[in-house]
Amino acid sequence: MSGRRAALEGLARILDAAAPEELFTGPEDDAIFLYDLLVDAARARGSSYYWEICRTARRRGVTPEYVVDRAVVLLATIEERRRADLYRILGVPALSSSEMIRQRFLELAKQHHPDAGGNSALFRQAKEAYEILREPGRRAEYERFWLRALGPFERVATRDDVPLLTAMAGVRPVRPLPAAEPSPEPPPAVVPDAEANGIRALFARADALLAPVATAEIAALRADLEGTIAALEKVRGELAALAAVKRALGA
Repeated sequence: MSGRRAALEGLARILDAAAPEELFTGPEDDAIFLYDLLVDAARARGSSYYWEICRTARRRGVTPEYVVDRAVVLLATIEERRRADLYRILGVPALSSSEMIRQRFLELAKQHHPDAGGNSALFRQAKEAYEILREPGRRAEYERFWLRALGPFERVATRDDVPLLTAMAGVRPVRPLPAAEPSPEPPPAVVPDAEANGIRALFARADALLAPVATAEIAALRADLEGTIAALEKVRGELAALAAVKRALGA
């Protein structure tokens, strides 16, 4: 895909995608183009395809900021998944051998173990990743997840360890998009940016929306759910007892 028509079609797919991996299931050239378009659209007014962003927004009855926000959220989702990837936590290539994973974990353990003055949080992350990948059954289950939820991104995203949202701030995409032809008409009038800091504020908002839920909150929700289930089971038992008494009286 190339040119303005491809950009319009790509932006429509970005708006319609239920999940980011849906964008990267086609031919490799198309997948790369869509990823670079996603990165470029997140630049808002700095995008080389801002005219197409405005035109897409007008066709869909939304603001250009909505289209930009959609691109930002999809990129944040990609970055969050890659950040939590067990292979990336250990710093080994995807689907590495068991021996490579073991050797890498030993290196990280020596470097980050709290007894050696290392970073306890990094050591805990590496240990949890290793505990999953060292067991064939758990690793097979994770690899099925990886191929579905992370594999599509490996075709298109940057391979370094810099978080995508950080790498995109003020930096052009690694693969430049096709040069845009002159706009056939001026962009439609748009509402001025509501965020004072422009695209940086969009990234901050997306980061906040995708912030992980605290463990304590999950535990509290689980306790509430278990209490509700217990109460419902009790009510069901009482209703069954009442039904039995009613049947006995009727007999």
